[in-house]
Amino acid sequence: MMSLASFLVGMVGPLAARWLAAMGLSLISVTGLSVAYATLKAQVIAGVGGLPAVGLQLGGLFGLWECIGIILGAYVFVLTWRGTSGVWKLAKV
Repeated sequence: MMSLASFLVGMVGPLAARWLAAMGLSLISVTGLSVAYATLKAQVIAGVGGLPAVGLQLGGLFGLWECIGIILGAYVFVLTWRGTSGVWKLAKV
């Protein structure tokens, strides 16, 4: 019969390995997400910055800035969801 102490010691190794792997995946996912978001945001700002001043003002009146914020937020959500799906599979015991 296995004692409680030996059972706990036997469980620490696999759980620690899974936890470290999940933390490594999340660090890589967050780093990749921040790079992808910064690149997309820079491209959007460069594209919008090429518009004439009157076009920018008119876009502001029609809610262009809120629209860009919503689209970038959806982009971050999708990247985060896809990036963390592997962590959930790995975390299952």
